[in-house]
Amino acid sequence: MIAKIEAGQQTIGTADELRTQREGVQKEINLAFSGLQNPTLPSATRLRDTAVRAGYMVNPLIQQKIQQAESVWY
Repeated sequence: MIAKIEAGQQTIGTADELRTQREGVQKEINLAFSGLQNPTLPSATRLRDTAVRAGYMVNPLIQQKIQQAESVWY
């Protein structure tokens, strides 16, 4: 998923194609986080960071759980 988000940042196409692609990736991000069993995993943190940097939305409740885990790590 992280690689797909990063690759999408380098995609060239029409505005409609890019919007459709971003909508599809956003749905995948939503599904990934909704099915996430353990949001404290480092991979969840990397996915969240990559998605947010690329301008995607991440559920605020999931972000809060990840931030709580990060406060324990550091």
